[in-house]
Amino acid sequence: MIGGSLALALRKRRPDWKLKLWARSPASVQRTRELFPDTTSEIAAAVEGADLCVLCTPISAMADLAENIAPHLSPAAAVTDAGSVKCGVVQRLEHILGGRFVGSHPMAGSEKSGLEAARADLFEGAVSILTPTPRSLLPALTTIRQLWEIVGCRVVEMSAAKHDEAISLVSHLPHAVAAALVNAINRRLPEAPALAGGGYRDSTRIAASPPALWRKIFLENKEELLTGLEDFSTMIDDLKKLIRSEDAVALEAFLARARATRERLP
Repeated sequence: MIGGSLALALRKRRPDWKLKLWARSPASVQRTRELFPDTTSEIAAAVEGADLCVLCTPISAMADLAENIAPHLSPAAAVTDAGSVKCGVVQRLEHILGGRFVGSHPMAGSEKSGLEAARADLFEGAVSILTPTPRSLLPALTTIRQLWEIVGCRVVEMSAAKHDEAISLVSHLPHAVAAALVNAINRRLPEAPALAGGGYRDSTRIAASPPALWRKIFLENKEELLTGLEDFSTMIDDLKKLIRSEDAVALEAFLARARATRERLP
């Protein structure tokens, strides 16, 4: 979805750019060619002559891909990714590709996956986080910043470590909580989906995300996610105490703090 959306957005906003797409399986190549004729399963053909290469794959596949593309990239080519965990990815890919690689994470997506879910407007108004290091080459950083700005993102920069800490709380923790919430409700009420209204749907939407993808994300960023889960467990314990004690004033204050914070979302 991310790779397809990026390609659709670039085709719309920069029709003068030449786009080459790569997919691993023959079936994926065939589907992608229906939208983008210049799609191949040959990695060398995909990256040769490119000014910019974006890896939109599961994070577990990126190091092998970087090894495969490195011999075929032009010396000036910039490389980035779209993964949601950065420390390990940046360390591994910078080791392979040097300062031409700068990590990215566009904060856009949904619980859906695959090219069928791709949208040309996916990145409009979203934040894209760049994670440069002291080794990052300025031309590569400039090219990658411009890429995300072209498709409509507001770009911010931070270290890979700060990224992983922050994103564990605003992205990974909500996915974990949504999955736990669905499973908790299902233990006592398996028929919940047939009875539920908007509250259930809104709070559990992201639990429908691809399990294999999120398994890898949770394990790649496990220490930061576990810290977030501990904080969430503390909040749940506090909430249970307020309900048990029937402390209406404190309970309302608890809910009011959450509401005020939520309403600060743009």
